Amino acid sequence: MDSRRFPRLVAIETTNYCNAKCVFCPNDSLKRGKQHMSDDLFESIVEQCREFPLGAIEPFLQGEPFSDPKILPRLELIHRRLPQTKLRLYTNGYGLSPERADALMELGIDHLFISLNTTDPTRYRTAMGLNLERTLENLRYLADSSRRGRVARQITVRMLRMQDTSLEEQDRFIELCKQLGVKHFIVGLFNYKGDIQSALPIPGYPCEHMDRLDVLSSGLVTLCCMDQEGEFAWGDLNREKLLDVYRGTVARRYRQMHWSGKRGEIHPCDSCNLFWPGLKGLPLWPRARFGAQAGLYFLRHRPTGRRSAKLASQTK
Repeated sequence: MDSRRFPRLVAIETTNYCNAKCVFCPNDSLKRGKQHMSDDLFESIVEQCREFPLGAIEPFLQGEPFSDPKILPRLELIHRRLPQTKLRLYTNGYGLSPERADALMELGIDHLFISLNTTDPTRYRTAMGLNLERTLENLRYLADSSRRGRVARQITVRMLRMQDTSLEEQDRFIELCKQLGVKHFIVGLFNYKGDIQSALPIPGYPCEHMDRLDVLSSGLVTLCCMDQEGEFAWGDLNREKLLDVYRGTVARRYRQMHWSGKRGEIHPCDSCNLFWPGLKGLPLWPRARFGAQAGLYFLRHRPTGRRSAKLASQTK
């Protein structure tokens, strides 16, 4: 599939409300108004996604999907109208009650990501503003062997590794995931263009957001999930077609700068440390060159996986 013509992924912020107040996320300080996406806009986006070969869809950006009172029928609509597109769902798990977990079994979720971040109740309350035991009860229910594979084909529980996250805390998290029979994933902290403090450096290789489309609850197509306010928008789906925005002048400019190795010359990418590389669709030589850069970044700074807090603070 030509990455210049079609996005490989569409992320839809069905809501920007969230039940958590995470210290590592800008959601609690959003300047734009809180809202659920309208039914007409959501259905229009899903229908437009049927016009091209879409690899994956994620109903999530700057909100908690289960804060959207219509999330289950919206997941059902995606499953019914885009049966060949992978459906991935991100949640903090607090609102994923047993009743909702049962409902997911009918909706064809390909990959369910749950952001737990710690197994320490006090740190969980401090970092996320939620009660850990309720989330763990939800996790134990959906991860039970009798329903785990029916809730989602794959379940991954995530830990965001902050600068003071100890190895012992990471080991307890890994052990919990093993007990639950789910995959674990530990990832470093993104800086949201400098709005959140993070020690990881800014990469020089292209970002994976250049060949995807991120739609805010208002219909604005934001630059990426790090552009939480939509300040660097590509277009507006209330007035423009999805593919027109993806192929538009603004999107093409960002794509060209990233894919030509000039990520550091375009704002706000020059101040963002989102480290996932975007290499698909590039010619062989640039792909090899940027791939080597990304490999060296991951080897040197280890933005994912188990890592000591001391090392994490020395990445600059």
